[in-house]
Amino acid sequence: MKNFQPLNIPRIFSVFFAAVCAVTLFQFSPSGVSSVSAQEAEDEKFDAKPVQLSDKTFLIAPHGDSVVVVSRLWLILKGECPEEVLHNGQPVRWDSNFGGDVHVSILRLDIGMQKLKIGDRELEFVLGRNEKDHAGPSEWMVYRLHNMKPGRNPCMRCHETEKNADGKIEVGALMSAQDACFKCHIPEKIDVQHSNTVVNDDWRTKCSDCHFIHASPYKYLLRQPRGSYLKDPSIPEAPEK
Repeated sequence: MKNFQPLNIPRIFSVFFAAVCAVTLFQFSPSGVSSVSAQEAEDEKFDAKPVQLSDKTFLIAPHGDSVVVVSRLWLILKGECPEEVLHNGQPVRWDSNFGGDVHVSILRLDIGMQKLKIGDRELEFVLGRNEKDHAGPSEWMVYRLHNMKPGRNPCMRCHETEKNADGKIEVGALMSAQDACFKCHIPEKIDVQHSNTVVNDDWRTKCSDCHFIHASPYKYLLRQPRGSYLKDPSIPEAPEK
């Protein structure tokens, strides 16, 4: 039998006090977020939501710390456009067809690292030969774009748009799923693809609850990995028809 050791009361109290402080600091931290699992933290490496660059400027696309595999890439700002916007040190040429608070340019990329300077904010992304062969850090996620048919104004396929008094295109709110998504995606086919998901019966009216419009690091432009939407992840994916 081991010798009985008296309890070290001061040491126990100090450990207990430190634990209480740690819990209290976490609960009242300014971020107000709860703890996340390692997998959830992994999933948060990339978020395709607009990035607030300043009080008046949002970056819609592209996103920093990401991998792209297309040599022509939309740069989209919403709000106030800073005077200085540079791509690899060269001034960005904005599409003169757009007006209002949406600013659009098509960046032409060469293989390798890309640098954007938007006002006083800087970000990097990389053009790879494919999703695996690129010069960026291994933890960068792929920025998968919403494939669309070529056109002069692809924004109008998903957004309400109109021309202002100067003849410039002004981009408004997203249209309904019926007017936007189902012009290209066949509802009956999507019914089959959603047969194993946990979304409500009215999912047809709320595509953007689960999918990003412009880009995502996940298949099907999902906001989270596909498994988080499935009733039973072991069921094979519905075949394409």
